[in-house]
Amino acid sequence: MPDAAGQSWFGQATAHDRILIGWAAPGSAPDEVALGTVDHQRVALLGGPRRQAFLTGRALLLRLLGQRFGTATADTGPCPRCGGPHGPVAVRGAAANASVAYAPGLVVAAVGSVARLGIDVVDAAPGPRWDDLGRLLRVAPSRAPRRWTQVEAVLKADGRGLRVDPADVLIRGSAAWVDSPVRYELRDVEVPEPYLISVAWSG
Repeated sequence: MPDAAGQSWFGQATAHDRILIGWAAPGSAPDEVALGTVDHQRVALLGGPRRQAFLTGRALLLRLLGQRFGTATADTGPCPRCGGPHGPVAVRGAAANASVAYAPGLVVAAVGSVARLGIDVVDAAPGPRWDDLGRLLRVAPSRAPRRWTQVEAVLKADGRGLRVDPADVLIRGSAAWVDSPVRYELRDVEVPEPYLISVAWSG
């Protein structure tokens, strides 16, 4: 979707023939975003940068869903723990799943005709937090940013997020497991530095 100067407001890639990924800077999306009922309620409570990031994420989802599934839409689904209006993205009108993630300065989204799907993004600029995460994930600090995106993507696809200890995610090459027989596929997505994106899926 080009802007007035003919430039696209988003970038995109594929991680698999069934998965489409997009990214954009917060606030770069079109002004009008068609929100679902729950998303309308959520965005009314947000302000400033959080509102911009949320709207950009929803615009990305709609863009990707439109490209891959036509008229499919998205809204916030119920929480899998309590049923409240703050769960993962729910796709309407297509047999698909979707995921959104945020880092300072970048919003990413993924859609796909898969049973489970998760995406994550980090600003991988050097800093002391990677020392701590490296110890948590049992990898060198230089590998911690990429491993963290992979672990987060798997836990989002799993549906339990950080209710599972990140150290319990087992990664071997392009495959991952948590604590069940479900096997997740992993792909790393090339985007401009300093960002790293990973996507995980099954089914």
